[in-house]
Amino acid sequence: MRSREYIQVMSKLTFCVSLFIIFLFSFSNTVAAQVSAFPATNQRMAVLPDEVGNLSLVDGDLYCYASGVLLKSHRIGEQMLGFWPDTTFVRLADGVNYVVRHPSTGDIYLTYLDKKGRSRLVRYHVDEKGRGKVKKEKMGGLEVEHPVFTVDGRMMIFSSLERRGGHGGYDLWFSMFEEGKWSRPVNLGNRVNTDFDETCPSIYRDCLLFTSNGQSESDGYRTLFSTRLVSDRRMGDTSNVLQIGRCRVQILPEELNSPDADDYDMVVDTAVGCAYWISERGSGDTISLFYSASGSLDGVQLWGQVMDNLDNRLSGVRVAALQGGEQICNTTTDDDGMYYLYLLANQYYELSFQKDDFFVEYEQVNTAKDDSEYLIGDARRDVTMDKLPLDQRLYFSDLFGPDADVELSDYGMEQIEPLLRFLLDNPHLSVDMTLQCDLLEDASFNRLLTDQRLLTLQNLFYRMVPSSVEFSFSNGCPTGCDGGTGMSRLTVVISRF
Repeated sequence: MRSREYIQVMSKLTFCVSLFIIFLFSFSNTVAAQVSAFPATNQRMAVLPDEVGNLSLVDGDLYCYASGVLLKSHRIGEQMLGFWPDTTFVRLADGVNYVVRHPSTGDIYLTYLDKKGRSRLVRYHVDEKGRGKVKKEKMGGLEVEHPVFTVDGRMMIFSSLERRGGHGGYDLWFSMFEEGKWSRPVNLGNRVNTDFDETCPSIYRDCLLFTSNGQSESDGYRTLFSTRLVSDRRMGDTSNVLQIGRCRVQILPEELNSPDADDYDMVVDTAVGCAYWISERGSGDTISLFYSASGSLDGVQLWGQVMDNLDNRLSGVRVAALQGGEQICNTTTDDDGMYYLYLLANQYYELSFQKDDFFVEYEQVNTAKDDSEYLIGDARRDVTMDKLPLDQRLYFSDLFGPDADVELSDYGMEQIEPLLRFLLDNPHLSVDMTLQCDLLEDASFNRLLTDQRLLTLQNLFYRMVPSSVEFSFSNGCPTGCDGGTGMSRLTVVISRF
C-alpha cells in the first residue's frame, strides 16, 4: 500500500515538475520584456496540459487545476512566476480543485469531488480563538463549481450541471447570503443560460463574465461573454445588486476572444489591472494561459448631478443606460442629486433621466478612449430636468388658426407637442381640458365649432398618450359665446390621480 501511494505521489510530482519547466521556458521571454507594466495586447504566458481549468485569484496568487493537481503561481510585483503544487489548501479537504476567498468575511471556499463524482462546496473559517473549521455548504443539494462573489460578498454565482430548473448543460446559478447562511440557489434565467454550457463565472466591477458555447455569437465554441449586475443605488463601495440575469449579454472584445478557438476560463486581477484566461488557440491548438491589460475589459465611470430648472437637487431620479432601446444598467440619484454609472468603454449609449412629474431627459454618450486611455468626452454629465406645474391653469391660444378650421395648425401643433410629451413621460396623471372659441357673433356656431375642435384634440391625445392618462374634455363656450373676436383658447389643468 505504501509503495502504491509512493508511486502516485511521485507521478504527480513528476507531472508538476514538468509543467513548471514548460511554464518557465514559455514565460522567460515574457518576463524579460516586461519591466513595470503589463502590455496593452494579449500575450501567451505558458502552455498548459489538456485537462486544465478553474482559474482563481487568492491574495494575488493565481490558482488553476490541471491533471488532478491544484497549482499555484505566486506574484512578485507585477510578475507571475512559475506554477507549483499547492501545499496549503489541499490539506483542508480531499481532492480540492478550486479555491476562492470571500471578499467580506475572509473565509476560504473550496470545491472538491465527492465519492459519487459530484462537485461539492466547503467553507474554511477561522474562529475568534484562531481555530480553523471546515463546514460543508449544502446549497440546496446542487453541485457547485467555480463559485465567485460580488464585491460586497452578498451574492454567490456558480455553475452547476443541475437538470431540475436548468436550461440544459451547465447553467449559472446565484444564491444570496441572508441571516448567516446561503439562500436556496436560483437559476440566472434564459437570457444568460442556454441549452448548452455556461460555466466559469468571474466578476469584474459590476460585470459578470462567463464562458458559453450556446450563445448565438459563440458558433459552438467556448466564448467569453459579459452581462451587467444591475444596481439601483450605491452605498460607499458596495452595490445593491438587483435584476440579476435580466441584462443584455454581450460578447467580449476580439482581443479576448479568438475566432474559431475555445476560451475556457477567465479571472481579472484588479490590483494589477490584468486579465488572465485559458484558451485553445494558436499553432497546434495548444491550450495556453494568456494575459492582457484589462483595458479591453475596463469601463468608464460617468457621473453627475441632476437639478430642476429652479436649481433644486433632485433625488430619486431613475438614470438608465440604453443601447438599441434596451436597458443595459441603471441607478438612482441620491439625496444630493448625484448619480454614478459604470459603462463599457468604446460604446455608444443613450442615458435617460426619469422622475415623476418631470419631462424625461436624454443624453447621448460615447465612451471612447484616446491612446492614453482617457475618456474622449466628459465623464461628468450634469442634467437639468423641466416640469409642467400641476394643479395650475395652462393656456394655449390660436391652435387652429384664424379661420373656422377644425384641424390643428402647424403653430398649434408646436404648442401642443410639449404637453403631449409630458403626458407621455408621466402616464400617472389626469388632465382637464376646456376649449373656447368665438369666431363669429353666433353662439350656436361657436359651440358647434368648438365641439368639432374638441373631437380633433380627443383623437390626437387618445392616439398619442398612454391609456392610463385620464382625460376630461369640456366645451367652454357658454350659450351667449358670440364675441366675434376670433379668439381660440385651450385651458389645461394637470393633476395626479
